[in-house]
Amino acid sequence: MYPRRFGRYELLAELGAGGMGTVHLGRAPDGRIVALKTMNGVTVGSESGHRRFEREAAALRKVDDPHVAAFVEADLAGPEPYLVTEYVQGLPLEALIAEGPLAAEDLDRLGLGLARALEAVHGAGLVHRDVKPANIIMPGGRPVLIDLGVAHHLDRTRITTMPIGTLRYMAPELLAEQRPTGKADVFGWGAVMAHAATGRPCFPADTIPALVHQILTMEPDLSGLPGRLRDIVARALAKEPADRPSVRSLQEAMIRRPQVELLQAAYAGARAEHDHARAEGIAFGLHAVAVAAEDRVLAASSLLDQAHAARHAGAFDRAETLFEQAREASAAVGARRDEGWAWDGLGVCRRRRDDDDRARTAFAEALAIAEEVGDPELRAWNLCNLGDMALRRGDFDAAVARYDEAIEASQGHPGIELDALQGRARCARKQKEYGTAEEFLERAARRAEEVEDLRAAGWAWYDLGEVAREHRDHERARTALETALGIATRLGDRLMEGWTLCKLAGSLRDAGAAGEAAAAYERGRDVADSLNDKEMRKYAESRLAALTRH
Repeated sequence: MYPRRFGRYELLAELGAGGMGTVHLGRAPDGRIVALKTMNGVTVGSESGHRRFEREAAALRKVDDPHVAAFVEADLAGPEPYLVTEYVQGLPLEALIAEGPLAAEDLDRLGLGLARALEAVHGAGLVHRDVKPANIIMPGGRPVLIDLGVAHHLDRTRITTMPIGTLRYMAPELLAEQRPTGKADVFGWGAVMAHAATGRPCFPADTIPALVHQILTMEPDLSGLPGRLRDIVARALAKEPADRPSVRSLQEAMIRRPQVELLQAAYAGARAEHDHARAEGIAFGLHAVAVAAEDRVLAASSLLDQAHAARHAGAFDRAETLFEQAREASAAVGARRDEGWAWDGLGVCRRRRDDDDRARTAFAEALAIAEEVGDPELRAWNLCNLGDMALRRGDFDAAVARYDEAIEASQGHPGIELDALQGRARCARKQKEYGTAEEFLERAARRAEEVEDLRAAGWAWYDLGEVAREHRDHERARTALETALGIATRLGDRLMEGWTLCKLAGSLRDAGAAGEAAAAYERGRDVADSLNDKEMRKYAESRLAALTRH
């Protein structure tokens, strides 16, 4: 019944209750409004216990941070232990996220402010042990942590009777009743951030046994978590305390987010512009930021970014070294998807220098990881890669099987689908199954046109013309090559234009149209001169000379 007296405080209303005690709205003798927590069913029996609680109350007095409810006083050794802090006016985070995920700006304030609160608590030698949305008040969008952890040394409530809202954010070592460290609060930070960012708990079970099983043995559900938070939140939720970042790392991750996002956007822009040297430099800078912040996940992914840029710049030796470093770094932090892409890159580099056995091993590792983590793009690419390796060693049955799997797996990834269709055509062409080869090349050409990849379409029509020439289907060859020439002209792709003219001239010559063939060879030679392409010029000149001799 309220109001009532509790020692020298007047209790005005109940603010909340749980297994650890009841929090009351109170008034201090000087008129200040406070939050007073009484401990339910607690007995302090030993002299050593009294001394420990007194030491921790002294530690609480040292916590001085605007993101932590200010300590007023505590009596933890008396017959009715209690703890008094300032009353923080505002809605609890629990009420806000019940309405849906926080906006990006609010999420950033929450992550940084809560990390700063934990640093202050840990700096005083304390562990909170109950970091959850109900214990975070949000006055003006600023997080303030309440219900400091000294209370939990007094509580005798067992896990089996705790409220599920408390258990949902508890670290595995707390559920296993091990002695907690500050890393338990880091786990709570991760669980809170995941819930605030997605609007749902990352361990969603609604019974105590199921929830305990999820936290102890299952990975958190981080689907829908913004990419900028995924790495740091996933690391905070590691099962082993030693694998979690420090509280300082949480702060640095939130502070440097704008800088990291700026660099990541610049990297993506440079890659889109095919400025791979600049992209590699940007990724190197991002790696330096990650190393300085001791963010091993970001460090591993930025190594992978450097490797991809070096590969696309044609620096395959450097790329291979970077892919190997990225593979090791990704494996060390458990970033399996990145590890898979590093294996993929290693395979490409090894294939480039004809180290086929090691290339095939790398592609097989990438495929296994793709299937483990459910990455359809990585899986489809490496089915193609393994098809290429089988084709290189003349194992047509294996190559066909891999390419067929890749065609099916690449839905939604047209670039991979085109590669698989062309690979399948190469298999048929090698086996002189010209009709099948033409069928797959036409599929590739039309698919490329559908997705407006005209360059890929042009080269597919070019290859179709070559296949048709091989089995003397002059009409189809001419039609396909004229289509390729039209695309090359529209794109202004002089390389495609020159080679297509040379091949079209050959098709015209084979069909008996010598005059048209000569004119096409001459045009091809002119294009070669404009490009200073000696190989193309030699090809056009030698065939033109042979044609005129006849």
